Amino acid sequence: MDPMLEFLITLGKTLGLMLAAVAGMLIIGAVFLDIWAKRHTANMIYCIFLEQRSLFSNLLKIENGKVYLGKGDKREEYLLDTKKQFWCWWPPGLPKAIQVPVRTHWYTRNVPEPVDPESSTSISARSLQMISDEAMLRSTWKDIKESIGAVSPLRKSSLIIPLLILATLAVSGFTLYLVMTVKTMLGG
Repeated sequence: MDPMLEFLITLGKTLGLMLAAVAGMLIIGAVFLDIWAKRHTANMIYCIFLEQRSLFSNLLKIENGKVYLGKGDKREEYLLDTKKQFWCWWPPGLPKAIQVPVRTHWYTRNVPEPVDPESSTSISARSLQMISDEAMLRSTWKDIKESIGAVSPLRKSSLIIPLLILATLAVSGFTLYLVMTVKTMLGG
């Protein structure tokens, strides 16, 4: 058999095995993230809070039909109302296939009753301007990502893909070296 053809076949097999390993790791990772998200949101509610100049959210545990923000003496109590809840996808920033739907309430900070999402009278024009301000939205999303420990998807993918390619090339090169060494030792 032609040595170049044999080399290409060996290289193809090696790259195929590495691609299958990476695909398997991605599937296992997606299943793990799905199970983790579902377990993490059990008996929890996603609360979005509007303050004077900021917007933040938290995944809070339901205790005795209420949720509590903070700890100790500064603990704030918020009521739940199923008529005022809506559903959103959590955790933000991940693909929809991995996210889980979670109950959500919208609150004005220090007001225990949730805001009715169907009613537009509870949000003033000033609040709407603050919510739709692009700089504030970017800052809010940055705060949300930092609070849940998420890294920007662009940063993650920009690091992971080159590292996977580099690892694949290193393993393929090492395998090729071993094949060629064994072949020369056998006199072929």
